Amino acid sequence: MKIKLKFIGLGINNNYQAKIKIYDNNNCLIIDDYTYNGQLVVNVKHNKVYRLEARFYNEVIITSIYSNKYEYCYIFNHALYVPRVTLSLIDYYYNLPIEKGEIILWQRQ
Repeated sequence: MKIKLKFIGLGINNNYQAKIKIYDNNNCLIIDDYTYNGQLVVNVKHNKVYRLEARFYNEVIITSIYSNKYEYCYIFNHALYVPRVTLSLIDYYYNLPIEKGEIILWQRQ
């Protein structure tokens, strides 16, 4: 049975991806891989219990999976360092550069 593991809060393609380890009920490592686009598709036996260990920087998600669903979703709560960005703003009506002011940015929820 194939199941999809989705992780929210990771990068794109193979950048900033999580390290995934899956153990069976005998504590034997069966999968040791990285996500791609925040997802990993794994082939496991149906109706079995597995232990999932996902690592991304200093965050760890450890949980159990019972393989009766086709998709599982997990969230990494983190803040990556974003370098300073310089913006050039132009007034909509007068087409002149805006030299002073304050802009407040926030993340979408």
